[in-house]
Amino acid sequence: MTTSFESGVQKVINIFKKRPHTAFYANEKDPLHAAFPAKVAVHSGPFGVPVFWGAQAAIDKLADRKRTIHAVAYLHIPFCESRCLYCMFYQNPYDEEMANRYTEGLIKEIRMWSGRKILEGRPLEAVYFGGGTPTALSAKNIKRLVETVKEVLPVKENCEITMEGRINHFSDDKIEAALSAGVNRFSLGIQTFDTDLRRAMQRKDDRETVLYALENMASYKEAATIIDLIYGFPGQTPEIWWDDCITAESLNIGGIDCYQLNVFDKSPLMKQIERGKMPEAPGMAEVADMFATFVDVMSKSKRWNRLSNTHWGRSPLERNIYNVLGRGAGDCLGFGCGAGGKIAGNSYMMERKLSNWFGGIDKGEKPVWVMMRPSPNWHLLRTMASAVETGPFNLNKIGEVFHVPIARLVKPVTDQWVKAGLLIKDEDTFHPTVAGQFWYVTMAQFLVDYLTPKLPSDQSADENMIQSISMPIQNDSRWKLFNGAPK
Repeated sequence: MTTSFESGVQKVINIFKKRPHTAFYANEKDPLHAAFPAKVAVHSGPFGVPVFWGAQAAIDKLADRKRTIHAVAYLHIPFCESRCLYCMFYQNPYDEEMANRYTEGLIKEIRMWSGRKILEGRPLEAVYFGGGTPTALSAKNIKRLVETVKEVLPVKENCEITMEGRINHFSDDKIEAALSAGVNRFSLGIQTFDTDLRRAMQRKDDRETVLYALENMASYKEAATIIDLIYGFPGQTPEIWWDDCITAESLNIGGIDCYQLNVFDKSPLMKQIERGKMPEAPGMAEVADMFATFVDVMSKSKRWNRLSNTHWGRSPLERNIYNVLGRGAGDCLGFGCGAGGKIAGNSYMMERKLSNWFGGIDKGEKPVWVMMRPSPNWHLLRTMASAVETGPFNLNKIGEVFHVPIARLVKPVTDQWVKAGLLIKDEDTFHPTVAGQFWYVTMAQFLVDYLTPKLPSDQSADENMIQSISMPIQNDSRWKLFNGAPK
């Protein structure tokens, strides 16, 4: 029976109620397949205090504060030409007239902060157009949006500008419009190369079309092309996944992200499984083996360098800046219907309903739906969580920045994880094994949950040292212990 992500989380919560002091510990007999009963988070980090009434005024006040730490921007395009069966990010079907109106509205929203202090301070190091499907927009609208961002927002010289999308209907005129405007990174959701599996998940293009499109993308030397692969689809056999891995490794693209499929209760995919129209999804042990297969293929390749627990790069153009900074303690300026952002630890979500978003834009207001005020020690906890999510991490170094003995406070847990085979310790650095890489988000969240009640009053970081922990050095030497690590 397929276990949904939500039911897995509830299972872990029930275990914490029964044995709160040892629930953080991993299974020592089989850490890869069963370190913990389930995965507990999609993204790790501290929780905040929700603010519904007054969220608009609160964000407006934050816009008058000068930024001091690393920052990125995220722009959301809430349209898709079709809905993939597994996707929980779908909002609206693509309509050209509505997309034109949305482009105008998004440009207005970007310009709302012109002259405000929020656009002062550190320049933005990365900009990400996500969705939805940004590549569904017309070439004209793509070009206008990117040019507006570069005109209004304080982007750094050689800022990483990513456009997310899919190969379907991503024509050469759209590619060239994006490149001419300043896009230097494309992130494409390939998910699998298997034609039958793609069709089952309602992906339109077959294997040959996908490979041809990626070869065409690789011919544009001005930008890095990144693809996403997903493991854990119903019907995805080890043989299909093996072919996906070796196919991806052979491509002349810039980078590869590898993610586990989360099957959510209300997703169309779960409904199809429950109705018997789709086979059961692989269990945790099976998907763990899939992850290990991908790591084995990529680590043996001489063409690829590992940049994080789930990301590999081949081209010097692939810097992976947004992915690293976006999960850290820095700011993320969010724009667009359904976009998320964070300023000085305050996270916010824009209106997800198009009519409500347009209503705010028409009134000259930034249409914020909800905000989360930061909890105590948010900067420390977010920094630690992002370090664990990225790869090898040094708790002593983070502790020095925040003047808190983090390594000592979490030592019972990290010692047990070393014993269980999730981590290898080399001096002050913890290197995740293959098992640790598979469970990295759960481990990051567990460290946050374990450390939180042990912390003193809110700790502020040494601003002079923030840079050293906000942007981990990304080169293969950080993974020097990886190849000999136990599974």
